[in-house]
Amino acid sequence: MARRKEMPRRVDEAAFIAFLRARGLAVTEQRLAIFAALAASREHPSAEQIFLAVRHKLPNISLATVYKNLEALRAAGAASDVTTLHEQGRYEAALPGTGAGRPHHHLVCVSCKKVIDVHDARFDALRVSPRVTQGFEVRAVRVQVEGICPDCKAAPKRPSGSRKRISRR
Repeated sequence: MARRKEMPRRVDEAAFIAFLRARGLAVTEQRLAIFAALAASREHPSAEQIFLAVRHKLPNISLATVYKNLEALRAAGAASDVTTLHEQGRYEAALPGTGAGRPHHHLVCVSCKKVIDVHDARFDALRVSPRVTQGFEVRAVRVQVEGICPDCKAAPKRPSGSRKRISRR
């Protein structure tokens, strides 16, 4: 029997609109669609992936608009950037009831760039001593565990001599 996909969380649009207005952000069709796509995804999408997800609904939207909105949502606390390990930014919804639904951390495969949510109370309890913050006002502690995922570990290894040689003529 085929396994059913988990249904994505639905965005409480009225609560999100109130959130935007409370922070002085304009409520636009683009911003609503971008956040809805972000909140519905469990894949930590890039701006490009969000762009592809919303352009069927908003065919005139530009990639620049998606980037600008993601940055505005990140600054307001509605979205967060996930990892700096990728060539392109990856995002997730950060409001209660969206995305993973609660604070969490990440496992990141350094080979295929897969990002997996980690819920571990021991990570949540981490605190940074004021002695080591060098004057920083700590607002969040996020743990990113980097390694090789099971799929990449199981992938057949290429022999070390199988690299394509480059002609130096």
